[in-house]
Amino acid sequence: MPVPPLLRHASDVTPEWLTNVLRQAGALAESAAVRSFDMAPIGTGQMADTTRFTLTLDEPGAGPGQVVGKFASADDQSRGTGLALRAYEIEVRFYREVVARIGARVPAVYLAEVEPETGWFTLLMEDIAGAAQGDQIAACSPDIAAAVLDEMAGLHAPCWEDPGLEGLEWLNRATPESDGFLVALLPSLLPGFLERYADTLAPEHQQVCRLFVEHLPAYLRLRAGPRTVSHGDFRLDNLLFQPHDPRPVVVDWQTAGWAGASVDVAYFIGGCLNTEDRRAHEQDLLAHYHDALARRGVRDYPLERLRADTRRDTFAGILMAIVASMVVQRTERGDLMFLTSASRHAQHALDADATALLLAE
Repeated sequence: MPVPPLLRHASDVTPEWLTNVLRQAGALAESAAVRSFDMAPIGTGQMADTTRFTLTLDEPGAGPGQVVGKFASADDQSRGTGLALRAYEIEVRFYREVVARIGARVPAVYLAEVEPETGWFTLLMEDIAGAAQGDQIAACSPDIAAAVLDEMAGLHAPCWEDPGLEGLEWLNRATPESDGFLVALLPSLLPGFLERYADTLAPEHQQVCRLFVEHLPAYLRLRAGPRTVSHGDFRLDNLLFQPHDPRPVVVDWQTAGWAGASVDVAYFIGGCLNTEDRRAHEQDLLAHYHDALARRGVRDYPLERLRADTRRDTFAGILMAIVASMVVQRTERGDLMFLTSASRHAQHALDADATALLLAE
């Protein structure tokens, strides 16, 4: 039987298509079929559209009651950005080529198809029963942060310095050409970012953004150390939490890449704790993550090196806030999220005196 066709929109889904996909994935009994379904959007994704399908089966219990479909954004600007950044291709290939290697919890995937040349893609995934999406704006407690960092180590440790993964072109995208593109892009985006948030982003945080963009080549030169598979957008909005279980399920792999583990660590700690909790608990959380790596076999990464790398990568969240806010569809919640993120990450950089690293280059 041929691979089920890629669909562009949730509205293209049919009971026959769902039946075909789920049977091929081994998630639906061969004798059963999807009779009908209800659908409802999930969240307000900035670069993709996600829909929950509640299924009626002709044999109750023969397959999942709900599944989640993910498709390229219906917004032309966001979809164009997803295509230009290869975001859709990256997520599909992550599920196809990497996910079996990692120890972090991710949804089961029934179908992962993409047209790299057009950006259209289809993911059909397990619906995590009873799960609630994290809220980056609201932040999380230090206890939740510790559980998340355990899960992050489950991503990083199995892939640590793996030459086979390093050789995947779609994953290892850092090249002199990509760095040059970033150095040219950020100064063009910064004025619009600062204008949009001029009345709400503190002056000292605006200055951190200016200094970072001015010294971006120095930041790129400072990157060093062991590499692994990085999520690239490891924050609460991309984590699903089930009742009475602190371990999250990690979703939204469109920014996966080959990078230092400290990028994810600094990005999560700096952006997903409020400033007071981050100041009080950061060092303990770094030690907790380091222990989690060691339990999974990473022995060549001293804690002091992690602390130094995380100090440098306090800027990773600023980079994401500037770029993402300017290249995806603008929404009210998106504005609040990007503002909150930029403020927390800029303060993290100030508290760590990370600007001194850039100025010393």
